[in-house]
Amino acid sequence: MAGPMRERVKLQRPATGIDARGQASDEWVDVITVWGRVEPIRGREYFAASQVQAAADVRITIRYRTDIDATWRAVHRDVPHALVSPPIDPNARKETLELMCTTGARDGR
Repeated sequence: MAGPMRERVKLQRPATGIDARGQASDEWVDVITVWGRVEPIRGREYFAASQVQAAADVRITIRYRTDIDATWRAVHRDVPHALVSPPIDPNARKETLELMCTTGARDGR
């Protein structure tokens, strides 16, 4: 097992549909809240749009599920984390998933 999963992590998927202006909706729908382990991997600052931007990479480990894809995001302590790849089954035993995420750079998108 991947260690203690003591943090609550909300998993969200993008809402489907069109808003009142005929544009694709940018809302998120809560799917489930799970126990997980959240590990910061690295943080960085960069210059974009004439401003200093901050971003952090995070690995979130949760129990195995089959319904998550790279379009989803995870919310931990009210901070959205965009998935940057499909979920990874690290030991190919269908026990846990690793969600490689980033926050700040894309506001969880």
